[in-house]
Amino acid sequence: MRSLFLAAAVLVVSACSATITTTPPSPADAERPSSPVAAALPLSDASRNPADAPAGAYTLDARHASVVWRIRHLGLGLYTARFDTIAGSLNFDPQNPANSSINVTIAANSVSTGLLNREGQRAFDGEIASALGATANPNITFVSRSIQVTGPTTGLITGDLTLNGQTRPVTLEANFHGGRYVQLRQKHHLAFSGRTIIRRSEWGVTNWALFTGDEVEILVDAEFIKD
Repeated sequence: MRSLFLAAAVLVVSACSATITTTPPSPADAERPSSPVAAALPLSDASRNPADAPAGAYTLDARHASVVWRIRHLGLGLYTARFDTIAGSLNFDPQNPANSSINVTIAANSVSTGLLNREGQRAFDGEIASALGATANPNITFVSRSIQVTGPTTGLITGDLTLNGQTRPVTLEANFHGGRYVQLRQKHHLAFSGRTIIRRSEWGVTNWALFTGDEVEILVDAEFIKD
């Protein structure tokens, strides 16, 4: 009887192993060369430990900050532009970054596409600013409400985005790029980046060219200076 059970067990194991197959690496994958281009620009030797930074109020360094937005044209290429006028503040808690807060204001009429008409004027920028409701609502603002730490240098910042006179919640993926004391200014600097995608129609921004998409990607890079 024991031999019968042993034989049955062998048959079961053999049947199972016959159904398990492994897929060898594709020759194309094995031969695909690695890219010679770095995945990202290198960071300096600044500390990426938030706890090394002083706590308290910081002011956005507008000369070293950018808010870039991208939108699909014809569902194909990404059309990229930016806002030129930005201001903001950060209240930073290095021991518990989740307790930090941020407040940013963007001039809606500071749209910059780099495109000039035949007269050398930035008429296209004005058209987009008008679609954003810049005349009646000159400021675009973001006020954080909560921060979720997702890693040593990453987090999710949820806040209220006010655009075209309407306010809705938005969540940004945030990255901390480090901080250091800058001898030239004798103040501590912190660097962050953020990214989100919104639907412009949810803020009533529908008076725009029909050949552009509804989803708008927003990319933020900013340095803050200790007050």
